[in-house]
Amino acid sequence: MKHARDVVAGIEMVFFIPAALLSIFICARHGFRRSSGWIYTLILCIFRIAGAVCQFLSHSDHSSGLIQTTIIIDSIGLSPLLLATLGMLSRLVDFINAKSSPRFTVRHFRLLQLLISIGLILGVAGGTSSKAQPDGTITISSTSKVGVVLYIVAYVCIVLVYCASIGRVSGVPRKERRVSLAIVLALPFILVRLIYSACAVFLHSHLFNIVTGNVVVLVVMATLEEFVVVAIYIALGFFVDKLDPVSLGPIAGRAWKNKNNNRRGRGHSRGFAAQAARPQASDIEYGVAPPSSAQYQGVTR
Repeated sequence: MKHARDVVAGIEMVFFIPAALLSIFICARHGFRRSSGWIYTLILCIFRIAGAVCQFLSHSDHSSGLIQTTIIIDSIGLSPLLLATLGMLSRLVDFINAKSSPRFTVRHFRLLQLLISIGLILGVAGGTSSKAQPDGTITISSTSKVGVVLYIVAYVCIVLVYCASIGRVSGVPRKERRVSLAIVLALPFILVRLIYSACAVFLHSHLFNIVTGNVVVLVVMATLEEFVVVAIYIALGFFVDKLDPVSLGPIAGRAWKNKNNNRRGRGHSRGFAAQAARPQASDIEYGVAPPSSAQYQGVTR
């Protein structure tokens, strides 16, 4: 079993180290903002590299601290996937709002961001209190279970926002429609990854044991899903245009916390409105006529 997990850890290192380097390049291109989805692909890569190192260290270190670290890394791996998806969705919804009456605002996205962040905190707290039994089973704390529930709620909300927005994506510039495609491709894989975490914390089954569980189940329901989602979002970073900070919409350009900086928020709205109102060759080609700046400002006020 340890040998099989070593192989998985080695494959993760081979995948996530180059992925981390590509993520750094993408973040340098699009920005390291926490409201941007790409920063979280980099964070996930770092988590998984650290997890692989912990697996190799487990041969010589059998301490409870290393087991707790493994549990924490596994539990918080979901938060970068969800936050990355939320960042991509922020960008898409901003372009949709620029063309029509907004259904979702900064407040909605900040609430989802808060849910995922609380889930992350609870996952870390629960990992520190989880214990390994002599028979190899892991006692999962109630805190970790609540964290996974929050992840599930956040995922459902992200899906609902996406479904409510997808009908109006035809008015979005052609290149930006790739964001919508990336999200819909990633969501099923994130769902499977979420199901794996839910089974790990709610089912007392050896198959889903985080430390000694079935390796095939781990690879099929967790590792491959993370590979695919990270690959999708990194590829997307190469196929969409960089948005200058002043050109970001109010949702994608939101601060991590509400600092009540209305002047900055209005500047983002005006800059994004001007960028959205600027016709692109692809828009003209496909008959998509962007609204005027005045139209967008009228919608957002």
